Amino acid sequence: MISFAQAIVRAWLAGIVDSIRFHNVLVFMVSSSVIRQNTFMCVALNLVIFIGSYYMLGYLILPLLRIILTFDPLPSEVADEGENAPEGLDSAILIEKSFFWLYMILWLYPIYAISNILSMIWYQSIVDAAYLLVRAPKASRRPGQMDYLSEKIYNIYLTIGLLLQMNLTYYIPFIGSGMYFFHICWIYSLYSFEYKWEKEGRRLASRLKFFEERWSYFLGFGFPLAALTVWFPGLVAYGLYAFTAPAFIMLAITAVPMEHSIKDEGSQHQASAGISLPIYTLPRIFADYASWCCCGGSASSKPR
Repeated sequence: MISFAQAIVRAWLAGIVDSIRFHNVLVFMVSSSVIRQNTFMCVALNLVIFIGSYYMLGYLILPLLRIILTFDPLPSEVADEGENAPEGLDSAILIEKSFFWLYMILWLYPIYAISNILSMIWYQSIVDAAYLLVRAPKASRRPGQMDYLSEKIYNIYLTIGLLLQMNLTYYIPFIGSGMYFFHICWIYSLYSFEYKWEKEGRRLASRLKFFEERWSYFLGFGFPLAALTVWFPGLVAYGLYAFTAPAFIMLAITAVPMEHSIKDEGSQHQASAGISLPIYTLPRIFADYASWCCCGGSASSKPR
């Protein structure tokens, strides 16, 4: 008899395996020029320009600026006279910090904002092209315009609530860092599969139920990317996610999330082994309250 713990581990491993089937990504890229073009643009913007600009600041621009500001053309005997050295050093530090923030505000943060917008457009183009390669085109059942807009807004509130929950779990004694990492895995999986579910016309309530029932699979699917990005600063982690996201979105299209199932040895009977993990309980409360506040107390703001 496969135990519940074994079923959880099997689903987790299945998620990891599905997230590293990179030969499927190569097939997509070879088969579609649209996928190739959008993937290369995504890599160029997020890896070469964004991450490159970040490390160029720390390892090239600031060190050169520091050398220029601290360069002293006067002989050491003359430079030692008086008490101007500390003032000069303070001025150099002030100039360096000012240049750092100007670089961030005028260059890096604008690239970050542009990357968010363009990447979403490129991801959608990749999904549209990849979806046609693996599935026959058919019209998905989409809700009415107002219901669709309401669902999208509610989903934004849910995402904010999930991010808040992720950061709050970090402060739980003993298990906080582990729970924080789990949330990163789930969020990366959610971002990868949402494009597929949107294409299939799956409603938000159905997505959440599906996600919570297969939480260990999605924990595994997001594990490789989370393990890659968790070691880097926030901006670099975003850049790494942004340029690798096309691959994981394509992998999500071909993936079939495994549920927690148990099976008696020597028997063909297989049954669900898992209870859903209420990952979205607190985010739902936050989203309901945010919707209620923004809609002036209207209870109809929550999508069904």
